[in-house]
Amino acid sequence: MREAETREHWVVRLNRRNRTAFFALMIPVLGTHFVFIQAGPLQWILLGLQFLLYPQLVYWRARRSADPLRAEMQNLLVDDVLLGIWVASWGFPLWIAFILFISTCLNLMIFHGRRGLSKVVLAMLAGVLIVALASGLRFRPDTSPLTTGLCMLALALYLFMFADDAYTRGVALRQSRKQLGIRVEEITSLQAQLQEQASRDPLTGLFNRRHLDNLLAQELAECREMGAELALVMIDIDRFKAINDNFGHLAGDKMIRAVAALLLRHAQEADLACRFGGEEFLLIMPRTPPSVVLQRSEALRKEFEAMRVTFEGHDMRTTLSFGIAGFPDHGSEPTPLLQMADKALYVAKLQGRNCIVDAGRLAETADA
Repeated sequence: MREAETREHWVVRLNRRNRTAFFALMIPVLGTHFVFIQAGPLQWILLGLQFLLYPQLVYWRARRSADPLRAEMQNLLVDDVLLGIWVASWGFPLWIAFILFISTCLNLMIFHGRRGLSKVVLAMLAGVLIVALASGLRFRPDTSPLTTGLCMLALALYLFMFADDAYTRGVALRQSRKQLGIRVEEITSLQAQLQEQASRDPLTGLFNRRHLDNLLAQELAECREMGAELALVMIDIDRFKAINDNFGHLAGDKMIRAVAALLLRHAQEADLACRFGGEEFLLIMPRTPPSVVLQRSEALRKEFEAMRVTFEGHDMRTTLSFGIAGFPDHGSEPTPLLQMADKALYVAKLQGRNCIVDAGRLAETADA
């Protein structure tokens, strides 16, 4: 039983409700018509079987079929054949034939579109043909005023039910789409957050080394296209090992965060601040003249030299060394530029730390 319930198709469930409701609406219509035409006991029995028992039997068949949707489409065609038989056997009462035809068209056209109309016509004609071959056709189109009124009422109620169902499904679909849109936005936001986290250094919040290559390549491409300059400022914390040795690695982490905060305070909108690795940092300054790069680097050096970083009651003070390389003078690709900035930083360390060395003066420094 549980397996059958699991396989139940929504179309099977929907058509069971529609078929049961419509056939129930038709019982008083046909009952008054049977009185009008003075139908015999057999016709009353067949009426009960067709309009009360039949909807449950075809639902049971479709629900337990290996292909419930296909079985239900077959059930709809069987509906049309049987209703064609009823209409022909009653002599084609005008209002009853009309309401049965319209209702079956609605059922099939929902699933087959315009093709459903031709299927209804062919299926009902098949039912009519069966009656014609068995007993011949006769025409009694009249219905009593009561039956006619009940036909109108039954058709109206059935159309109202269809309209209400369409409205309910439309609202549910809009809500589903809205929820789907919210989900997509959440997933997009989460993906952006994950991508951002993957590109950031967890200790400082600066861009990490892995993300640096893409950033630098993009910035160089833009500056090359615009004919603009770009500077790399490589920064190293002086005597960082002594901080770790004297105060511990947590103190070293705090010093690294202090440098990162300093870079973020001084970074302009176009700048990109990265943690290059360990106690080294890189500040990318696109479209910045060399003289401005030197001024800003000097401001960073002086401010950090005056800073005191407190850790567990201890004041820690140190300095920064700077190595500067620029595009296009010192390289046009990321790797050569980084190498030149690293060489300049190395010279700054040799010159006693707490200073700034531009790659353009490396030759002068070597001669000195």
